[in-house]
Amino acid sequence: MHARLVRGLAAATALALSALVPVAQADDHPPVETAPGGGIVVRVHGLRSDRGSVRCKLFDSADGFPERAHVIATVRAVPSGREAVCAFAAPARGGQYAVVIHHDENDDDVFQRGIFGVPLEGYGFSNNVRPVLSAPSFAACSFRYAGGASGLDVSARY
Repeated sequence: MHARLVRGLAAATALALSALVPVAQADDHPPVETAPGGGIVVRVHGLRSDRGSVRCKLFDSADGFPERAHVIATVRAVPSGREAVCAFAAPARGGQYAVVIHHDENDDDVFQRGIFGVPLEGYGFSNNVRPVLSAPSFAACSFRYAGGASGLDVSARY
């Protein structure tokens, strides 16, 4: 229980600011395998419900990760079958990127936290990094994007 509380506090800290980023509405029927003309498709698994929406944020810098000031794109997807798909347009250049997801079950654009900052809504990071005492690093969450179509899976944590 103590370890779960610590992980929850770390995740809440990591997502508290990024959850307030303005959102671009995704198509109600996002692609399931690859983005048209290339891009990054994030398949989010393990949602506890189909309520609300899932926000996926794409970062291209370790500087300040995962704070909202460094988000280069945000996509909002509607969950279905306890999964969601966020499709980002192809970034202008290849490089290292990282993704943060937030399952905003009540769709209020706020990352809900309980006592001691324990997350009440789902969250996740690319590479399925599990935070332990602090927000995960960009290096731990980053993946290489070289252009074209790329996909990754992220498991939601509650």
